Amino acid sequence: MRNLFRFIAQHHFLIFFLIIETFSLFLLINSNPYQKVVFYNASHKFSGRASVRMSNIRDYFSLHYENRKLAEENARLYNNLNSSYSWLRTDSVFPGDTLARRKYWYITARVINNSVNKQYNYITLDKGSESGIRPEMAVINTDGIIGIVKSVSPNYASVLSFLNKDFTVNAKIKKNGYFGPLSWLGKSADYGTLVDIPHHVRVAEGDTIITSGFGGVFPEGILIGTISDFKLKGGNYYEIKVKLSNDFKKLDYVKVIRSFEKVEIDSLENASSQ
Repeated sequence: MRNLFRFIAQHHFLIFFLIIETFSLFLLINSNPYQKVVFYNASHKFSGRASVRMSNIRDYFSLHYENRKLAEENARLYNNLNSSYSWLRTDSVFPGDTLARRKYWYITARVINNSVNKQYNYITLDKGSESGIRPEMAVINTDGIIGIVKSVSPNYASVLSFLNKDFTVNAKIKKNGYFGPLSWLGKSADYGTLVDIPHHVRVAEGDTIITSGFGGVFPEGILIGTISDFKLKGGNYYEIKVKLSNDFKKLDYVKVIRSFEKVEIDSLENASSQ
């Protein structure tokens, strides 16, 4: 309180001037219709602009919440797609069996750490084992594949990014079904390389590359990218440069895919190899 009185004493002339000036403006505006109209128009314009800016600020801070809601809604829609189930033939069903058996389950997570400028890049998600995430689960978003879960803690997961020289996915050309391994060569973050496509196969720039579904990790048909260039390697097979559909420099919300068929597939393949 003492400081307030000291401030008033030091600036009492300025305070008195401002009070008189404000009162004079009030009298001027209220006694002259023209000035009143100009003042109200200006005040309405100012308040309108201020309201728009405040609304934009509120929208910005609520964007994170809205994005999470949208990502979770997308995951619920994915979980209800027919492609998330395997449908049994009615003539092979035993009493008590159901016609639909779940193949995939989608879990929403957010990227909280990501690298793109190394030879072995990893991504960190904000969910872990407590949310049902396990190693070897596929990670995608609406633009295509991202990677595979490498390790988990109760609340976080580390993902082997597509931009990692240890990552390989079985991919195929959508229009003809020819498949081969697709990987990243450690160069541009925008391109991958598809190999082992026979030379007699017709390929063209712009052809779509998708996941083959082999191995049971990634569902079939997840977008990877498009062919940007190709050349014969060794005379019998193409080396195809694929423009990735995902921009790994701006990842946000993702879907982690639990494959219910992978355990059975791995067990069968391991038994066959012994």
